[in-house]
Amino acid sequence: MILILTLILISILILILTLILILILTLILIHPFETVLIMIRQILKEYNVKGGRMDQHFLADVAALDEIVAAASLEPSDIVLEIGGGIGNLSERIAPRVFKLIIIELDPRMVHILKSRLSVFPNIEIIAGDVMDADLTQIPFNKIVANLPYSISSDVTLKLLQSDFDAAVLMYQYEFAQRLTADAGGKEYGRLSVHVQYKTEASMVLKVPKNSFEPAPKVDSAVVRLIPRPDPYPVRDENFFFSVTKALFSQRRKKIKNALLGSHLESALPDFKAVLEEMSPQAFAPENCGAADTAYTAGAADAAVEEIPIPSGPISPGLAGKTVADILSMRAEELAPLDIAHLSDLLYDRFEDKIKKRKG
Repeated sequence: MILILTLILISILILILTLILILILTLILIHPFETVLIMIRQILKEYNVKGGRMDQHFLADVAALDEIVAAASLEPSDIVLEIGGGIGNLSERIAPRVFKLIIIELDPRMVHILKSRLSVFPNIEIIAGDVMDADLTQIPFNKIVANLPYSISSDVTLKLLQSDFDAAVLMYQYEFAQRLTADAGGKEYGRLSVHVQYKTEASMVLKVPKNSFEPAPKVDSAVVRLIPRPDPYPVRDENFFFSVTKALFSQRRKKIKNALLGSHLESALPDFKAVLEEMSPQAFAPENCGAADTAYTAGAADAAVEEIPIPSGPISPGLAGKTVADILSMRAEELAPLDIAHLSDLLYDRFEDKIKKRKG
């Protein structure tokens, strides 16, 4: 009788263990999101850390994590920069695929977690500090893969554009990602669109719902891939081009002329308003924009004044035959990046000596 009861108990125990094993396998194979979510919560509990502060939202969607890594086309020779390593759930996917992974993390608590969890990877270097204070020219890397802190997305992106890299795969708030990839004419199109698209080919890789994170942020996110390219159109002075872009979109509801006159350029460049008035009747671009520079007459049509060359860079087809006055009466979002570059060249040619003097 005792033997029978023992066998029954053993059978029940085996059945319970089998059910537990099936449940675990089900979670792993069928519900990877729940598995990673549990893992993240356990890590946060173990290290007595609460997510949500300092833009800390940890991606728990396995498919999204894998797609981010795939979008970077990682090679064994790559040196990858990750900004904001968090608890390392993206880092642990990158490290086995590359020569070296460099993580910049501001939060000391996350630095502790990263050092503890990623100690098995000898090719990881963790830099404790703020990426905005880091001299990226002193950090060797050729690719960037990161879930960026959303509050500094703009500043970090502009800083990264000053670096040399082969590819960047970056997580942003969805609306911010739309701004980076926006075409002219839409409400999302702005200063960042122009800057990013001048330096790179920008494309959206995937949209990531807010419930893919732990804790969940208030908005959806998106992954953007940036591939540097040669400058798609020439500019006389890159910094001045960016300065004009900033002036145009700082007051985007105003017409271009009023936006320029209300910007830092008016105070920085003498007789700025008078020059705009003088330029207004002139052609915005030569008839054949691909030809050598063509001269236009500065000043009234019947006045004997010097001729100043029109920049011969490309413009949008719809602006052919327009005067500078036509352009100044438009709004910034109506100009494609190459048109803003052309406008900045027109202004630069008028103020070149003064601009160079200010730099000197």
